[in-house]
Amino acid sequence: MNVLHITISFNRGGRREAIAALCNGLADYGVDNYLCCLDAFDCSASERANWFVDSIELHRRHLLDRQALRRLRAYCDEHAIDIVHAHDAASQAAGMLALHRRQPPMLMTFHRTRNFESARPRDRLRNALAGLRVGAVVTASEERRRHYLSNNHVRTAKVLCIPLGIDLLRFRPDAQRRAAKRAELGIGEGQMLVGAVGHFGPEKGIDLAIDAFQKFCDRHPHVPARLVVLGTGLSEHEQHVRARVEPRFADRIRFVGFQDVPETWFPAFDLLLHGARDEAFGLVLAEAMACGVPVVAAKVGGIPEVVEDGHSAQLADAPEVEALAAALEKALTTPGWLAAASNSALLRARERFDGKLYARKYFELYSELSGAPRSA
Repeated sequence: MNVLHITISFNRGGRREAIAALCNGLADYGVDNYLCCLDAFDCSASERANWFVDSIELHRRHLLDRQALRRLRAYCDEHAIDIVHAHDAASQAAGMLALHRRQPPMLMTFHRTRNFESARPRDRLRNALAGLRVGAVVTASEERRRHYLSNNHVRTAKVLCIPLGIDLLRFRPDAQRRAAKRAELGIGEGQMLVGAVGHFGPEKGIDLAIDAFQKFCDRHPHVPARLVVLGTGLSEHEQHVRARVEPRFADRIRFVGFQDVPETWFPAFDLLLHGARDEAFGLVLAEAMACGVPVVAAKVGGIPEVVEDGHSAQLADAPEVEALAAALEKALTTPGWLAAASNSALLRARERFDGKLYARKYFELYSELSGAPRSA
């Protein structure tokens, strides 16, 4: 089976991680994965070679760019594509316009946390027309499924939920990685290391995480806790986030920038503090839990479906500093909670977010849409 994944670009981020994990799992089913980027790859050829047999960038100028659409159609014919898998509404629309015939079958995964792809009447019209062409629209959480159905004209039965999956061999508890990274940071085993991971845009709430951590430190000055921040952002976002650090807590908070191998960092954490103001799924939560790291976050988007409040996580009622600080306090000061939550987090990740299960569900959907047998 040849599957073409269409997306705007393949730059770093949660969507790229989700597509890469899916391609890794699909290889077990004999699937050959191809990549089409509407605009530009935004990644190197060697990176793409890890997951795709071949790839094409269209340098699309606008939605109705006929030259780009012809190239997409010719690419599908040349590589005998059996399934077209779009990973955003714009890619779904491009697939509909380029492949107006009923073959190859199409589906779309809706990864978006922000709601701008359904914000305007013309966006909803575009999604409705493209929805007639695709065989399924997939979301990673039930919250996003409800959102998509309430904002777009599409048959209810066509919108499905398949939670994201991760590579459990890549993300796992690792005592050696833990010791090495904590030594690099100067963190002893008697100290607690809290991690915050994400880009510095407002939706990921790194500023909220920093403020909540500082409020906790203010209330519990003798608790030996440190915060390490993985991520980066646009210059204005970078300035805003770094300005949140109060001088009296500067020695407790460290910025290490974007990290290509987060799996070497997560085992070093005692807790993940996720300040997201909204979140379609929260792949970083599943990755952290797979390393035995419990979570503090807010009850927004798909987060309550990923973690289990009180067991693998402490959830605040809202993405606000005071609420997050209270949840953090409960997590770090309740005797025995971190150890129990670490076990619960690991079990939940292995049961619910195994990349092999994720790939199997998509392979079964591909087979159903294409009429192919479901045997690997």
